[in-house]
Amino acid sequence: MNIKVSGKKILAGVGILLLLGLTAGCSASEKISWERLAQTHEDLVFGRNLRSDEAANTSTAATVVEEEQADLAQDTVDRTGIKAEQKEKTAPKAPAKVKVTLYFANADGELVAEERTLAGVTGVARATIVEMIKGPQDKKLSRTIPDGTRLIDIDVHDGLATVNFSREFVDNHGGGSSGELVTVYSVVDTLAQYPTVKKVQFLVEGQRVETLAGHMDLANPVERNTDIIKEK
Repeated sequence: MNIKVSGKKILAGVGILLLLGLTAGCSASEKISWERLAQTHEDLVFGRNLRSDEAANTSTAATVVEEEQADLAQDTVDRTGIKAEQKEKTAPKAPAKVKVTLYFANADGELVAEERTLAGVTGVARATIVEMIKGPQDKKLSRTIPDGTRLIDIDVHDGLATVNFSREFVDNHGGGSSGELVTVYSVVDTLAQYPTVKKVQFLVEGQRVETLAGHMDLANPVERNTDIIKEK
């Protein structure tokens, strides 16, 4: 009779015999330990339970990775949501529409109010002066800010509006005391419609000017003058 024995079984048998020999002089508790070691040796030789253990370990590791990735993704979503919410709360929202009053000159040298509606502006004071520079819509009225003038900057702080015009504000002015009055007070009275503005300081190219046409002192801030406004 031919008996075929695989190399793995032979190796397992040899390993078990060696282990039994080593445990011959050990106590019962020690033998139990060696018996477990022998079983482990046999499992290693025949490959029993190894693949299932490896599969279990792989599955467990994959689960941990997936959970960590899910936590990271959720944390990213939460942080993004918080930032977006904070941005929405802190970002200034432009009003849909705002009504403003602009003052232009009539033929008698008086200031006449012209109502205008501005849409989607955040800097109302700046937008108001820009509209003044464009001139009146009423053909019976005249522009008060010289043609070609640009608004360089405007700043409102502690009741003082500092308006910085380009040099055309002086260079292109028509002169005369009446012309100087309507130019200066059209700007001052227009800005004074806002509660945050009490006085206006004029600058030209970032520098204070002594006067516009030689009739008014512009070195210091100018207050509102309602006497020059024509009553309706």
